[in-house]
Amino acid sequence: MTWQQLEHAANQALATGDIGGAASTLIDAIELAPKEPGLYRQLVQVTLMGGSTETALQAAKELLSLEPNSPEAHYLLGISAMAHGELVLAESSLDHAASKAPKSWQIRQAQAQVAKALKKNGRAAQALEEAVKLAPTEPAIVVDYATMLLELKEGQKAKEVLSHAVKMHPADPTLRVVLAEVFVSVGESYEAQLHAKQALEAEDESVRKRAEVIVNSVKKS
Repeated sequence: MTWQQLEHAANQALATGDIGGAASTLIDAIELAPKEPGLYRQLVQVTLMGGSTETALQAAKELLSLEPNSPEAHYLLGISAMAHGELVLAESSLDHAASKAPKSWQIRQAQAQVAKALKKNGRAAQALEEAVKLAPTEPAIVVDYATMLLELKEGQKAKEVLSHAVKMHPADPTLRVVLAEVFVSVGESYEAQLHAKQALEAEDESVRKRAEVIVNSVKKS
């Protein structure tokens, strides 16, 4: 088989949920085409999905050696290093990625995650603020930023950020429940209950439970 055929077979395995099979097939493809960066890129993503962080980290290093000026290569090395617990490498790699792709909110989000793991909360908040400026209504980053602001006791600022995002994504239950928690933090129980009720039907069980806690606590108060 050619490496292209193996790559196709890996994609088919991944489509059926066979992450291990996809990873091993990609490794076989890399043996045939060791200079093909796309294979390493896919291998990083697949092995991270499967929890094989050491393999992901090695694949990311190989990718970076092939594409030293690629912001994506630095980013993949950063998130692989973070997953593997090598936080200093993750921090430096993501800093390189951010310098090469200054408009990527995903890189800023990853920088914040590493900074928080390193207990650099001020740096984490800064990275999240930069990410929100780049993507002010992206639910994932808005939730991260609002949660950080809550931890820093900045509930009013969190409310402003979340309210704007909820207007753009009114059906997003995670945004709703975090906004409800923010309203609780600033003492606005009525608004908290309104938003929590709209998260009670969320598919994510953890979101539903958080909403239930708020609704029940407001009823008792």
